[in-house]
Amino acid sequence: MHRGGGRTLMCKPKPGPRCTPHVRTRLQRAHRTLADTRTALERNPDDPTLGERVRRAETAVAENRALYDSTPGGQRELREQIARESDTAARASLQQRLTAGEELRARQIAALRHTQQGQTQENNTDEQRTDTDTGTARSVLGPAGGLDPADAGASAARNRTEMERRGDQAGGVPRLLINHRELLPTATHSLPEDRAQYLRAEGYSTPDLYELSPGDADLYHTQMSALKDNNPYAASVFVYDIGEYRRMRLLITDDGKAGIALKGDEVVSVYAHRDCRHPRAGRALLETAVAQGGRRLDCFDTVLPDLYSRAGFVAVARLCWNDDYAPDGWDYTTFRQFNAGRPDVVFMAYDPQAVDSTYRPGAGMYVDDYDQGVHAARTHSDSGQ
Repeated sequence: MHRGGGRTLMCKPKPGPRCTPHVRTRLQRAHRTLADTRTALERNPDDPTLGERVRRAETAVAENRALYDSTPGGQRELREQIARESDTAARASLQQRLTAGEELRARQIAALRHTQQGQTQENNTDEQRTDTDTGTARSVLGPAGGLDPADAGASAARNRTEMERRGDQAGGVPRLLINHRELLPTATHSLPEDRAQYLRAEGYSTPDLYELSPGDADLYHTQMSALKDNNPYAASVFVYDIGEYRRMRLLITDDGKAGIALKGDEVVSVYAHRDCRHPRAGRALLETAVAQGGRRLDCFDTVLPDLYSRAGFVAVARLCWNDDYAPDGWDYTTFRQFNAGRPDVVFMAYDPQAVDSTYRPGAGMYVDDYDQGVHAARTHSDSGQ
């Protein structure tokens, strides 16, 4: 289930772990198929094809049961069964299934991380081959961002720092240098000056945003991933894989330390690091995204709905927390101030009449599933309200 600025997650991208509801549905379907084929075999015991179909159906049930045992819901059910079971042998069998399920989930998580790391390394290798900087390989954004003056002479360092801060219009294309990496954004986006002045008077930064080319999606991925480092709220941060980011519009500040993404009309992956040179840039990020077509988003009902409300997003629907969809690593104690660690998912749509408004806790109608929430936000947005 997820997550700030954009999307409730069910299954992780393959080969990552699967979610409880999807695998439960597959297991139930496999059981129905097995029951149907056994009934058909009982009616036609001499049909050799039905016997083979039963064996395949039994295999499918076993495979899906093992997969279900690797999901959070499946493991919770096994633990409950183990606690209730009085027979030693039966309890040992259940424990074996739980252990196997935990091991499978660990392998799935490791496989997903390996795949994502491989994508990042592949992109970095390509960048190093095409680097035109002063003999040094490009690198992904470092902890401090920008260039370290010790890397070059003082004059060169000052020149590069200035280029990073304001952009370099080379042939009409804004150019940025971020930690030795040259970026050629596809566009520069600025707020209208009257709006920028208003936000600055309120204490907000209003930086220009630079739209990345798809080939620089790994940089965005790295910055989002960094939010999970030493962050007790890391479980609420969802990071898309690099391939998905390539299909989005990615807008960043000149130091790469804050950004916002557009997946069609959906606002996703909003981030701002503490060491960004543009403090309190969230409003500018959101209002720029709206100007570029952002009309809806979803997030946990924690601190984010208030920020989004001030940017003109209104809560139109909400979905009750479901433990089956809890993100990996979710700590109910860490999030206990938000509905005892089980916050609703809030679906929000942009309403120009609601800019600078205040979030009303509990606003929005309850829906039965995520798709209904998305539909409510999209319909509200399409109506022009």
